[in-house]
Amino acid sequence: MQKNIHLSGTSDGLKQALEERLIRAGASIVADPGDSELIVGVNQKDKCDIAIVPQGSESPKTKIVIELEDVIIPGGGESWGNQIMKDWVRQIKEDIEPVIEPVDRFWVNVRDVTDAITCLCMNEKEPNLSGRFRMCGRRAWSSENVIDEIRILWERYNNAINHSHTIESLSEIPSPVRGIYSEKSETPDLGGIHQALIVSGSEGWHPVVPMRVSIMEMIALTD
Repeated sequence: MQKNIHLSGTSDGLKQALEERLIRAGASIVADPGDSELIVGVNQKDKCDIAIVPQGSESPKTKIVIELEDVIIPGGGESWGNQIMKDWVRQIKEDIEPVIEPVDRFWVNVRDVTDAITCLCMNEKEPNLSGRFRMCGRRAWSSENVIDEIRILWERYNNAINHSHTIESLSEIPSPVRGIYSEKSETPDLGGIHQALIVSGSEGWHPVVPMRVSIMEMIALTD
C-alpha cells in the first residue's frame, strides 16, 4: 500500500539511504509536509511523527523516537558513530597507526537500519505504536579486532590490484571479527525495537549484513 511520507532533517547519508529504501517499499516521498501521511525527522527538532536521533540526544515530542548509534554508513554520515570507522580506514590507507578506542561498539550496517525504519514507517498493523526505541548492533566489537580486519582487507585489495599476491596472502586468514564478542560490554536493551518490529509485521530486529561486508564497503567509499 502506497503511503505519502515527508522526510525532514540533515541529508547525511542516512537520510538518503532511508529515502531510497522507502521508495523501494512503495512509499511516495513528498516535499510538502502538508501532503504527507507521515513525517519522519532525521536528526532535527521540528514536529514529526517518527524522530530519528543519535543515541542520548534530545528529540522532539513525538509518538515514536528511534535512537541510533554505531551505524556504518559507507560514503557518508558522521552523526551516528560512523566517523571513527572512517578515520580508521583512512589512517590504515595512509599507513598511520589508528587510534584505539577503550570502549567496544555495537556496529550495524545502514541497510539493516533503513530496513527496520521502513518497516515502522509503512506499518499498518499497529496504528497505536509508540515509544522510544534504541537501535544498534546486537554484538560488541573491540576496536582492535575491527582495525585488524580493516588491515587484512586493505592488504588483500592492494595485492589484487598490484598483482602481488603470494601463497601466504591467498591462504585463508581467519577474520578477527568473525564470531568474536566482548564479555566486558553490557549488551544494549534491544527488546523494545525487536517487539515494535514484530507488531509492525516483520520478524523483529535481526541485522543481517556481515561486519566484513560493511568494512569492505567503507574501504571502497572512503578517500
